Amino acid sequence: MKVIKLFITSILLLSSFQTFAAFSITTAANVSTPENTDKVIKLTVNKNGLMNYFGKRKFTMSGKDVNKFTISGEDLKSKLTFKATAFEAGSDNTYSVNIKAEFRFMTETSSIAYTQTTEKTITVTVTKNPDNGEHVPTFRITRLMFLRLKTQTR
Repeated sequence: MKVIKLFITSILLLSSFQTFAAFSITTAANVSTPENTDKVIKLTVNKNGLMNYFGKRKFTMSGKDVNKFTISGEDLKSKLTFKATAFEAGSDNTYSVNIKAEFRFMTETSSIAYTQTTEKTITVTVTKNPDNGEHVPTFRITRLMFLRLKTQTR
């Protein structure tokens, strides 16, 4: 009975594994953020679902603007953070990083059965704050009181 059960499990895993599309990064390629604001971008791939139990995802980055970005978290909780940057007049205010994702499918014995990699360039555009760098104080009047003075004549 155990042999049949193991055999059926293996067939289901293999058939499910073969129906998945090519490995790819599904995070948006273009993102914008206001100047002087960190932007956190969740890194996502199309190897999820059943693969969560048998596979691991790892992200690395490269590129000329790599110093403006950091990767934190592991596997499905990985995040790319763009560090707060000022809007530069006369510049295109775009910063790009190449993200490489690696998917490792593990077998029951924890040895690597198969590895796939894919890459995607993510570009962050820094936008100018609408206040042009000047802070205009605002306030709200919450209650108005009117006093009426009576004058007496004698």
